[in-house]
Amino acid sequence: MYILLLFTSFIIYSTNVIVAQDYLMKSQLRESGKTSKTHTLLNFDSTGFFALRFNKQMNYAEVEHYDTDLTFIKSYVLTKKRRKYIGVINIANKMYLLYFRYIVNKQENTHDKVSLYAKQIKTDHFCLAEDSIELIKPFRMTSNYYRGNFAVSPDNSKILVYDYEEDGDIDQIRGLTNKIKLRVFNSEFKMLWNRTVNLSPDGGATRKVSIKKLRVNNKGEVAILTDIFRDHRSYSLRTVTADPTLFFVGKQKSDFSLFKPNLGDYFFNQINFTFDTKGNILWFGFYSNQKYYQQAGVFYIKINSERTKVLIKKQHKFSEKLIAELINKKRIKQKMEARSYKLVHWQLTEDGGVVLSAEMQPSSSYNFRSNDILALRFSSDGEIQWTNHIFKNGNQPRKQKVFLSHYLFTQSDNSYLFFNKGLYSDGYASAIQIDSMGNKKQRKFYTYQNQQELFCPLLSFKLTDTNIFLCLQDRYFSSYKFALLDFKKLFD
Repeated sequence: MYILLLFTSFIIYSTNVIVAQDYLMKSQLRESGKTSKTHTLLNFDSTGFFALRFNKQMNYAEVEHYDTDLTFIKSYVLTKKRRKYIGVINIANKMYLLYFRYIVNKQENTHDKVSLYAKQIKTDHFCLAEDSIELIKPFRMTSNYYRGNFAVSPDNSKILVYDYEEDGDIDQIRGLTNKIKLRVFNSEFKMLWNRTVNLSPDGGATRKVSIKKLRVNNKGEVAILTDIFRDHRSYSLRTVTADPTLFFVGKQKSDFSLFKPNLGDYFFNQINFTFDTKGNILWFGFYSNQKYYQQAGVFYIKINSERTKVLIKKQHKFSEKLIAELINKKRIKQKMEARSYKLVHWQLTEDGGVVLSAEMQPSSSYNFRSNDILALRFSSDGEIQWTNHIFKNGNQPRKQKVFLSHYLFTQSDNSYLFFNKGLYSDGYASAIQIDSMGNKKQRKFYTYQNQQELFCPLLSFKLTDTNIFLCLQDRYFSSYKFALLDFKKLFD
């Protein structure tokens, strides 16, 4: 069975060594034991930090308690039964551990009684509640391509749980289906509404819709980002094959609308969207004149919260200078574009804009090539305030990819990026601060003498106005530790 449930509250795996600095505080090194990876930072308060760790099979979980000085205090075994745990959701000051249940039907090559449940984590002594909350009722899964996920509204009052089955798979295309099942709950997991929606433009049997992203707003309405394919379901052709389409779905059948960019016949790719503080939709991504997996520029669209009109629509072509930097050439031909940058992070800014960061996607060879970062900042009216190209040499085996991405957050007018520049004895972890004008400062904050405590960028948590929580992991995942980084001191 192919089950994919990626939960957006995931954030830590786990990694070695630097001379102690006043801006960096580390815990003692611990052996992995029964667990193999850190999953998330459950909580931090006056008593310290609580990290959740799973084993490789995701059927055993422990919570580790560290005090405010990162001294280890105690482990709590969270699981009694070996279920298929998949993630954690934190809503209304309560935490829930989610898990699947199903019965493998080998005779018919299906899965029976597939269901999804949530169990509350009792934080007073870290154990699971006796009762489970049913999120997906048991059903018979006939497809081996089953996907699902969840989203939480910006004010943490609504939860969206969705899933769908595919009839098969097509190379390079994920989430290809026409129908999707939506379930919206309040913060107490009381179901507000559920619908099965057919997104196909003609309602036909041919699968034309590729599901990309889903979010839920504070009213419990669902936004679905898709690609709608034309005649060919492929991203490999030299002609435009898909139209990005943003659907809005509510409780009633009449609650159904959609938007398209309407910017021209471009190869749109690496698209995402979010709600701003006023409930407006910010929709952004890349486009190419030549083919998918290339970028000639970016677009920015703002839709009002009532979804009655487009407030802003901007399209920005990359300069020749920026494209030359992105493809590491001194001079470029007239029609050259950036290649294979993947949108990784976005962050809202205090003035209503958004910061994006993307990185070079890996090649199909054995080595994982993750060499460059492209970061840019939109103002609230969709203008580009700055762009920055950051060289990040990382030519490593794919199994090391957990160390090779980057972490982004914003603080006041500044944007911060954290990443590794090499993983061996001459490698180091680096931080970059970019101000509102695009000026940047770069600092080394961790130098590697061996591979016992490598920095995992995607497993970082911004805690306060000065600190972020870091996960450090042995490259073979046999040991790990945590750290607190005072990024204000780092850049003073």
